[in-house]
Amino acid sequence: MGCQQLSRNIPYTCLTLVMFNLLGVFAVALALPEIILGAPQPYCKPIPGSSDWPAPSEWQKLNDTLQGRLVAPVPPGEVCQTSSASFSNETCGYVLSQWTNSTWHASNGFTSGYNDVTCLPDSRAPCSADGYPAYFVNATEAAHVQAGVEFAHRTGIRLIVKGTGHDYQGRSAARDAISIYTHNMKGVQVNQEDERATKYGGVASIKIAAGSVMKDIYGVAAMNNLTVVGGADANVGIGGWLTGGGHSPISSKYGLGVDQVLEIEAVIANGTLVTVNEHHNPDLFWALRGGGGSTFAVITSVTMLAFPSLPVITYEFAYNTTVNSNTYWDLVTYFHTQLPNLSDHGVMGYYWATPDASAAIGETDPAIQAKVFGAWFLPGDTFEDAHATLEEFEKNLKSKSQDWEDEVRISSLAAPPLDISTLLSLFSGGTVGSEVRLGSWLLGREALTNDTETLKTALQKTNTIPQDILLGHVVAGNGVKNATIVGGSNSVLPAWRNAITHVVLPRSWAPLNVTQKEEMTTYLRDVEVEALRQLDPESGAYMNEADPTEPNWQKAFWGNNYERLLEVKNEWDPDGVFWCKPCVGHEQWTVQSNYGIEGAIGQTPGRICRNDDSRRRV
Repeated sequence: MGCQQLSRNIPYTCLTLVMFNLLGVFAVALALPEIILGAPQPYCKPIPGSSDWPAPSEWQKLNDTLQGRLVAPVPPGEVCQTSSASFSNETCGYVLSQWTNSTWHASNGFTSGYNDVTCLPDSRAPCSADGYPAYFVNATEAAHVQAGVEFAHRTGIRLIVKGTGHDYQGRSAARDAISIYTHNMKGVQVNQEDERATKYGGVASIKIAAGSVMKDIYGVAAMNNLTVVGGADANVGIGGWLTGGGHSPISSKYGLGVDQVLEIEAVIANGTLVTVNEHHNPDLFWALRGGGGSTFAVITSVTMLAFPSLPVITYEFAYNTTVNSNTYWDLVTYFHTQLPNLSDHGVMGYYWATPDASAAIGETDPAIQAKVFGAWFLPGDTFEDAHATLEEFEKNLKSKSQDWEDEVRISSLAAPPLDISTLLSLFSGGTVGSEVRLGSWLLGREALTNDTETLKTALQKTNTIPQDILLGHVVAGNGVKNATIVGGSNSVLPAWRNAITHVVLPRSWAPLNVTQKEEMTTYLRDVEVEALRQLDPESGAYMNEADPTEPNWQKAFWGNNYERLLEVKNEWDPDGVFWCKPCVGHEQWTVQSNYGIEGAIGQTPGRICRNDDSRRRV
């Protein structure tokens, strides 16, 4: 219809039509970017080369604020690359000698214990900075942490946290990131007058700076005739261990590490230092105790319960039989059926089981090459009961094995009692630097005792390669189930409360063998750990020592706590300043242009982008 066909008010009508036409043109013009590009583009974290990557002047300003504590390091293995200007035979030899030393990796702000062979100290191996952060903040006080976190919040750059780098999940290593290195934040202080400690069953509290490792903590505890719930590895740091839950050689008596926490000081996503406890910021206090590291805040200190000095007797044992035999499977099955009873009577500790110990410990005699062995800790106040239970167990084992095809040789030795803090301070750190993936599952009483044949079949599926090993941790039981928790609850996986043993399946492969890695990690997840999932389907996995590609990771790592954890995450970190995998809220982001096998632990190559069209609210 043209203007001439309209009413006598031609000027008005034509003007109106023209305006509508123009508006239509403008609407089309405004919509063109979205027609061409699709939906509004999601926010992505900056990467080098992107327009929003911080300019050199911004990095320099941060370094000035930190008084020179911002470090742009070089991959330590580069000194072994003959094509590099950093090449040095002497230095390479030293790096190579330290590569499996967890203390060395912890003291290096750049590297980590497990970095997916980004830059091995070997001239035959490729070397790049892909698995490492662009810079790290060498923090010695909370203000340094605040400056680094505020920078990440303002610029949007990826933020990671490294204490010791002892992280099987790879959360303390990442490319295109700024790392907050807390290892040099030292200090352990005892407070004998803390009324909160006596309220929750302790005799004192102990305030631990973020960079402290277990050996430091146990040393101070021993000097003050105290006992602290901590990890078994001397070089493990307090932060990552605690936020994941923190099992201990004495958890079966006192509960998990998170059950001991009275207060936490932490830097939240906007760079503010906060104190959290049962009265102040209780939702964040709940989340930090079990919700995982590098997710909600950077812990700068934690205050925990301390108990009276605890003498323990170490009971070493070994049960040997014929390599990869039916008798071995009868032995390892019977052993697991007895764990609930042992735990009920105060027995706690660690065990290893392998159908063929030739690779693990060099056992060569086929008649004793299959082995279940380990060490129990028997607390002094319940030693007689625990020791009597072990003696009864070994007596029954000897009798029962008479009906098996092969002989079972039983040996055990009890050491004199020693204060647990002194004992644990003597422990050495574990070896690192290898290619390893852990799969794990918590097993409860019913799974271990209901059906012996089902249990035996599951255990066989976890060790189809005879030289592989199963590592068990009897570190839960009644102590974890009945723990008195500050504030009434925490966010650790609820399945811990009903667990008897934490079963870990460590698997490794040759460095740089991508095919073997894919085969090994896939089989671990889909066959070996799956057997344990089916054995105890309502249980879950300890996230610090689990498969990072766990298929139903939210349920496996946090159970019914996950929904609340995600709410706390979105409230305290709405912009996703803290992001890691597998961590609370990581499913809200996608790594675009990813490559690598089974998740490329630690490296997460590509650009991290939000799944929705939300923009940063900075």
